[in-house]
Parts: sequence; structure tokens; C-alpha cells
Amino acid sequence: MAVANGWAVKGLVPILLTALLGGLPLLGCSRAAVQQPKPQPFVFRALDLRQQDAKGRPTWELISPEARYDLQGRQARVKRPRGVIYAAGKPRYRIEAASGTVLNDGEMIELEGGVRIQVLGPKPSVISGDRVRWIPKRERIAIDRRPMLVDQASRLTATTALFLIDQSKLELRGPTRLLNKQLDLRVARADWFASTGALLAAGPVLGERRVGKGPVQTLTASALEGNTRDEVLDALAPVRFTDPAQNTVIDAQRVRWTSTTERISTLLPFVGRSGKLQVRGNSLEVQLDQHWALIPSGCDLRQPGEKLLARDCLYNWQTRSVLARGGVVLHRDANQQVTRSDQVVGRVGTGGLAEFTTPGGRVNSQLRIAPSSPGPGSRPGRTTPAVTF
Repeated sequence: MAVANGWAVKGLVPILLTALLGGLPLLGCSRAAVQQPKPQPFVFRALDLRQQDAKGRPTWELISPEARYDLQGRQARVKRPRGVIYAAGKPRYRIEAASGTVLNDGEMIELEGGVRIQVLGPKPSVISGDRVRWIPKRERIAIDRRPMLVDQASRLTATTALFLIDQSKLELRGPTRLLNKQLDLRVARADWFASTGALLAAGPVLGERRVGKGPVQTLTASALEGNTRDEVLDALAPVRFTDPAQNTVIDAQRVRWTSTTERISTLLPFVGRSGKLQVRGNSLEVQLDQHWALIPSGCDLRQPGEKLLARDCLYNWQTRSVLARGGVVLHRDANQQVTRSDQVVGRVGTGGLAEFTTPGGRVNSQLRIAPSSPGPGSRPGRTTPAVTF
């Protein structure tokens, strides 16, 4: 580290004057106190700090093109610092800021202004903030001003954050917000793991999704699990999704959002309502960009006066069409009618009721006709049998 030109001359003059005056005899009955000059900081052309572990492998380094060093306070003010944090001797994180202060020769490093911690790898992530306190020996980085994580399509913000370097873990604390392709989720706090991209967020969870100029869709859940690197989020039970535009409410146990394919799915039983139509199923897949919802197993549709059971059901909310397939059984309260078919189509009307038909194919229907009032001479107790066609 080189000393800037000029510091030695300016600092030497007051020291020589003090020494000369101190050797003269006293004049008068009193002597004025000599004011000691304030120590001036060293100005270095560059700063280069490096540390190694017991095996001689680099653990961290910090460089700066300019630094002012205070000998008395054992601290250095640096400009445009750049650093690298290593794991097992290999670069793991790159850190940079507008300015900083190195205390006690590197025991603690304070960074300010556009602080960025980049997670190195094939899918880099960035942790940022306005002010950071880095303690290399404890492998801790505290962010107390505007912490933010950006990973693929996800962005997380919180009140404060603590990055545990040895655990590759970022702890986001205070009200935490997650933005992810049309989703705006708010949680109580979250933990994110830089090595894998795994995310754990504690609820309550309140999410919003806006489509065009329509009303906001809402999502509530107890917690979130997922992976920001894979762009997958799981909402944990109890989960409720509400779509005011379609007058739809869905209650489920665990729902997955895959942002890359714009798909919502659950592998567990769910219940829902769309207008006057009640819906149940063993699983559910919703393809948002193609406007369809599929019940792959255990389709159960109910509305006033009717019940439909099928292997699977497909609903397109843009065309409002319904397709039920596989062992379809349609029960109608009127005349106790039962219709069986391989396939049934329907359409949901504006009133929220579905009308089902069986165009083509083989259909088996059974209904019971109510007996007419008994006339004179009729035998008591006689009933009309069911009619099958």
C-alpha cells in the first residue's frame, strides 16, 4: 500500500516546530499550552485485503481503488469496494458497493450505497440493500436498509435481512413481499437458501393476481414452500382461491403455482363453487394462458336438481363449455332420471347453471314416471315401474 505524495512533508513541519520551541527557556511567568496537531489519515492509492483458512485457501478478499486509513481509529474509508467470498477455496459470492468502512483491519466491514451480493453459478441470484454490516469471522452479513432478493422471475423484499454465509441462508424478517409473474404475495417472514433456491415462508399468506382490467383474484394460505430457481411455489393448507369475475371459489389442501408454464395444480382432493355449480375432484389442473381447468380424477359436479359423476371433466371458462368423459352418470331429480354415457357435453349459462347433452354415442337412460291418481276400480298399492330406454 503506497502513501500519497505530500502527506509526509505536511505532517513533519508541526512536529519539528514543536520540538524546537519546547527546548527554549521560559519567557515571562507563564507558558502557553502547545496544541497538538490532529492526526491526519493515510491516503492509499489502493486497498487489498485478503484472508485464508488453515489450509491456505482463500476465504474472502476486498479491494478498493482508493482508501483513507485512520491509524488511531484503525479504520479505513474505501471507495467503490469490490470483494469475493469463497467456499472451500472456490468463489461463491461477489460483493460490491459505492463506499464502505473497514473497521479494526477487517474485523467488521460496513458497506453503503447500492450494495450487491451476487450468488455465482449458472443461474445467478442477487441480494441487495442500501446498508450492510459484514463480519467475516462470524460469516454474517446484516442488511438493515431495503433488503431485496432477485432470483429468476421472483423478487422478495422485507424490513431487514440476515445472510448466514456458512449456511447459504438468507433470513428475511418483518413483513415480506414476493412478486412473481402476475402474483403479489405477502407473508410474515421467509427463509431462502442460496445453494438450492429453496424458499420457506411463514403465513398468513395473502396473494393477489390481476388479469387485465378485471377484478383482482385472491389467494390465502397458511404458508408457502417452493423454489425460486425452478420458479415453483406451493401454497399450504388451508388454501382458498377466489375469482370474482367468474364467481368462483376453490378450497384445497396444497396448491402449486408453476410460473414458467402458468399452471396451477393440486394432487389432493378439493372442493369448489362456480355460480350455482358445485365442483369436487381428487385432483385439479388449471392452465391459465389457455383458459381451461381439468379434473383428471373423481369428477363430481352438482347443481340444483342434477348431479354428474365422471372419470374426468374439462371446463373452458372462455367458451363456458364443459366436457365429461369416462363412465359418465347423470342424475336428474325430475322423474328420478339416470343417464349413463361415455361422454357428456355441457355449457354453463349466465345464471351459473350447466346444461348437459349427449350428442351421438350410446346412451342408457332410466326414469320413473309418477303414477296418475287412482281411478274407480283401480287396484290399491299398484305402482308404476321405472322405464328404461
